[in-house]
Amino acid sequence: MTLPLRRWLLALGIGLYLYFLLPATAVLFYELYHLTHIDAVYWGYSGFKAAGYYLGVWEYRELACLGAAAAILLVPALFNLIRRK
Repeated sequence: MTLPLRRWLLALGIGLYLYFLLPATAVLFYELYHLTHIDAVYWGYSGFKAAGYYLGVWEYRELACLGAAAAILLVPALFNLIRRK
Protein backbone atom coordinates (compact mmCIF):
# COMPACT_ATOMS: atom_id res chain seq x y z
CA MET A 1 0.00 0.00 0.00
CA THR A 2 1.70 3.20 -1.17
CA LEU A 3 0.53 6.63 -0.19
CA PRO A 4 0.45 9.41 -2.78
CA LEU A 5 2.92 12.28 -2.53
CA ARG A 6 0.05 14.77 -2.35
CA ARG A 7 -1.25 13.17 0.85
CA TRP A 8 2.25 13.19 2.38
CA LEU A 9 2.65 16.88 1.59
CA LEU A 10 -0.81 17.71 2.92
CA ALA A 11 -0.16 15.84 6.18
CA LEU A 12 3.22 17.50 6.60
CA GLY A 13 1.74 20.92 5.86
CA ILE A 14 -1.13 20.53 8.33
CA GLY A 15 1.18 19.22 11.06
CA LEU A 16 3.60 22.11 10.62
CA TYR A 17 0.75 24.61 10.42
CA LEU A 18 -0.70 23.42 13.71
CA TYR A 19 2.71 23.50 15.37
CA PHE A 20 4.02 26.82 14.10
CA LEU A 21 1.35 28.97 12.42
CA LEU A 22 -1.86 28.67 14.44
CA PRO A 23 -1.19 31.84 16.52
CA ALA A 24 -0.10 33.72 13.39
CA THR A 25 -3.49 32.95 11.85
CA ALA A 26 -5.13 34.67 14.82
CA VAL A 27 -3.09 37.79 14.09
CA LEU A 28 -4.25 37.74 10.46
CA PHE A 29 -7.89 37.49 11.56
CA TYR A 30 -7.33 40.34 14.04
CA GLU A 31 -5.92 42.62 11.36
CA LEU A 32 -8.67 41.62 8.93
CA TYR A 33 -11.30 42.47 11.53
CA HIS A 34 -9.88 45.97 11.94
CA LEU A 35 -9.97 46.46 8.19
CA THR A 36 -13.51 45.14 7.67
CA HIS A 37 -15.31 45.43 11.06
CA ILE A 38 -17.15 42.16 10.39
CA ASP A 39 -18.06 40.45 13.66
CA ALA A 40 -17.70 36.92 12.25
CA VAL A 41 -14.04 37.68 11.48
CA TYR A 42 -13.53 38.66 15.12
CA TRP A 43 -15.07 35.37 16.19
CA GLY A 44 -12.57 33.62 13.94
CA TYR A 45 -9.80 35.62 15.61
CA SER A 46 -11.05 34.57 19.05
CA GLY A 47 -11.19 30.91 18.06
CA PHE A 48 -7.72 30.85 16.52
CA LYS A 49 -6.28 32.84 19.43
CA ALA A 50 -7.68 30.36 21.96
CA ALA A 51 -6.65 27.34 19.90
CA GLY A 52 -3.15 28.73 19.39
CA TYR A 53 -2.72 29.49 23.08
CA TYR A 54 -4.05 26.21 24.42
CA LEU A 55 -2.23 24.10 21.85
CA GLY A 56 0.96 26.04 22.63
CA VAL A 57 0.85 25.34 26.37
CA TRP A 58 -0.47 21.79 26.10
CA GLU A 59 2.16 19.22 27.03
CA TYR A 60 1.00 16.86 24.26
CA ARG A 61 1.34 19.47 21.51
CA GLU A 62 3.84 17.47 19.46
CA LEU A 63 1.80 14.30 19.80
CA ALA A 64 -1.38 16.10 18.71
CA CYS A 65 0.32 17.56 15.62
CA LEU A 66 1.79 14.19 14.71
CA GLY A 67 -1.57 12.53 15.33
CA ALA A 68 -3.33 14.97 13.01
CA ALA A 69 -0.72 14.33 10.32
CA ALA A 70 -0.99 10.56 10.82
CA ALA A 71 -4.78 10.73 10.58
CA ILE A 72 -4.53 12.58 7.27
CA LEU A 73 -2.19 9.89 6.01
CA LEU A 74 -3.87 6.77 7.33
CA VAL A 75 -7.64 7.34 7.53
CA PRO A 76 -8.20 7.59 3.74
CA ALA A 77 -5.96 4.56 3.22
CA LEU A 78 -7.99 2.56 5.75
CA PHE A 79 -11.26 3.58 4.06
CA ASN A 80 -9.88 2.46 0.70
CA LEU A 81 -8.75 -0.83 2.22
CA ILE A 82 -12.17 -1.49 3.78
CA ARG A 83 -13.99 -0.52 0.57
CA ARG A 84 -11.97 -3.02 -1.49
CA LYS A 85 -12.99 -5.96 0.69
